Amino acid sequence: MTQVRDQLKDKLRLQFGEAVTFNSEFPAKTRVLPNTCNVSFHGRNRQGYKILGACKRLQASVGAACHSHGSVSKVLLACGIPAEDAINAIRLSVGRATTFRDIDEVIVDLCEALQSIDQHAGS
Repeated sequence: MTQVRDQLKDKLRLQFGEAVTFNSEFPAKTRVLPNTCNVSFHGRNRQGYKILGACKRLQASVGAACHSHGSVSKVLLACGIPAEDAINAIRLSVGRATTFRDIDEVIVDLCEALQSIDQHAGS
């Protein structure tokens, strides 16, 4: 799972560059969970729930694992994540059956979802 999660992170970095922030990366910290990745996409109207609502394949969660719907994750804020990133946060998880091909399909899905959101924001 760690290899697939790392592939996900690498593909996100390659595709989105500076437009994506990894909220689950902290200096000098050892990762405990091998299968999760918490990210935020920068830009107007890119809240996590809007992105997931526009995705056709990806199923994920917004915020942090212990966050209540309709509010900014207090856990992410307590970790020092800026509010503008915390409100856009998406928690991605991979499983034992997740393949590298699945990762490629998720990247395409995210690209299409963000394009759709950006087009509707410009209308």
